Amino acid sequence: MSTEQNNYEAWLTTIANTRLIFNTIEELEDFLEVQSIKSNGIKRCFTTPQRMRSAFRDLKAEVEEKTEGIIDLQRVMQQYQRTWQFYSQTLSRRSDPDEVALQLLRYCYPPFSAAKVRKGLADIFDQVLDEGYSIPMLVLMLKKALPGYNSKEGDATDISTRHDEIMALLERFTEGGELFSTLPVITAARDEKQRSRIMLLYHVTHILDTYESYAEPANIYDVSLNIKADRVNLDIQGFWNEYDGSPYYTKFWEIKNALDAGTYFVTHWHKSDNKLTSIRYTMFLVKGSQKGIIAYMLHPEAIYHRIQGQAYNDRDQAWYMTAMPDTDAPTRLPLALTISSKSWPSLINLTRVTEQTTIDTYSKWMETCQHVKRFAHCEYEFKPNIYAITHDNIYIPTGDADDEYYKVPKESFEGFDRITMDDNVGIMTMDNRHYIVFDEFLLYIPITPSQLKKYGINKVTTVD
Repeated sequence: MSTEQNNYEAWLTTIANTRLIFNTIEELEDFLEVQSIKSNGIKRCFTTPQRMRSAFRDLKAEVEEKTEGIIDLQRVMQQYQRTWQFYSQTLSRRSDPDEVALQLLRYCYPPFSAAKVRKGLADIFDQVLDEGYSIPMLVLMLKKALPGYNSKEGDATDISTRHDEIMALLERFTEGGELFSTLPVITAARDEKQRSRIMLLYHVTHILDTYESYAEPANIYDVSLNIKADRVNLDIQGFWNEYDGSPYYTKFWEIKNALDAGTYFVTHWHKSDNKLTSIRYTMFLVKGSQKGIIAYMLHPEAIYHRIQGQAYNDRDQAWYMTAMPDTDAPTRLPLALTISSKSWPSLINLTRVTEQTTIDTYSKWMETCQHVKRFAHCEYEFKPNIYAITHDNIYIPTGDADDEYYKVPKESFEGFDRITMDDNVGIMTMDNRHYIVFDEFLLYIPITPSQLKKYGINKVTTVD
């Protein structure tokens, strides 16, 4: 028997015995259309190398589809075996596995805390990092959510309980991660309907990778550049409504281009008597999985909360998904909520208003009605405006006088040495307050004496 066939047989056997992908053996049998795995085993059910390879590849494709391409089943099986052997030898007999799991995460992820980690355990954690064992798998093993590689424990009857316990552990680990708290990855994991061991591994991997991306300024900059590269720029300026473009109701939307490609101001209008009440959201369109588009919506209070150092709440943001349109100027934009929310509608089914009479009606309302802006204090103006970048400093026009600049030392914030003239750096005004903005770092510095002093920023009239 070839090594390849041995691998497929061993992997399929482990997948079946550990209920790695499906919680019951019956579900696995139904997927592979083989009804005798439980009684006959893998070798008797898949009698040729080709059948074993085909079965494994079907499972691999299923896992990739479920996990948006993040989980490669072949790599998982290779990691599973060696990580289990390491766990069995070093961590399986620990008396407080929950605390060990938390210490492992704090040791291996920013800010890399070694506090309270005894030397013997620190040596084991160093070995994890040096030899590339799977940290998500070790966490699941410590929490008894992933059985041994050769386990035959049977169906995964407690997967939902284990899932919730793991999410509670990760919430405890990531608590205080200011930027990470703005992201939906743990919420999405808690909302997972198809709970299984492979999906739990996917969510833990995704959460930890995302946390690491936002835990250090240099990583945040890279994430921002990647998001910029994935922006989707559509021609969607104009009036839209949720009534197939018809003028029968007094609610409608207006979309305008914002500063960057793929970024929009999306205003919801509601006419009542002679008043037009509005809320202006910010929307970012980014390439999603499976050729779709993610529409990230920010409530007007979101930036305000960010500036105040407050964590985002449910109302502050939402993630919608829509199919990639066939044209850059679509007439329909159905936005489906991807993560449950008490504040956002599950579907915003937008249709472009094309009938001139309806456009004229909306335009007339906007000209003649009294405008009531909800959250007007949160609306902002921002213009990138770097004047110069030298070896040591970044110069930003103050806007108060000609030839006057804020001189920002690069050493004042980690990652400032990577800033280029193309970055979104400039002055933002919100509620009559001014901020120096470094958008790629999600950093908003209030222009006050204390904050300027904190970052070593001075007003100058010359560039050194």
